[in-house]
Amino acid sequence: MNANQDHSWVTVTSLLHTTEADVWQLLTDPKMTEQYMYDCQLHAVWEVGGRAVWKAKDEEGNWIDHVKAQVLVYEPYKHLAFRVFHQATDQRPEVHSELHFLLKSKTEGVHLTIKQGDFAVLNLGVELFERCQQGWEFVMPKLIQACEYNFKPPA
Repeated sequence: MNANQDHSWVTVTSLLHTTEADVWQLLTDPKMTEQYMYDCQLHAVWEVGGRAVWKAKDEEGNWIDHVKAQVLVYEPYKHLAFRVFHQATDQRPEVHSELHFLLKSKTEGVHLTIKQGDFAVLNLGVELFERCQQGWEFVMPKLIQACEYNFKPPA
């Protein structure tokens, strides 16, 4: 895993030893996202402008909305992007960031880049940047592990 920060966009990258179709399934299948994304399932209307929500189970086992978003880009096996809505706090109103998953085929697998930002233009953006950086640095190894567990490397 490679992490890079430029103070406005969180960026993490990794080479996944599998196919674009497998990575796409990891990113869009609720049962797969639950394996690496804080036990959250991603449910979405897979079209530009569609509603997306990461749902988590509460203590009673009920699914609740954890993070809400809107689909910005839906290009299977290449690019998936969302407008993510960050809940309001005492210090700031609700704001949004963009979240991009970029897939690039390589001989040895798929290079996945995850970018989220632009935090430089947000109220309390430094705080959100740092939280997101920590979050993606936590998620990426779990995503790699889910990939290795669910898929065989391409022949």
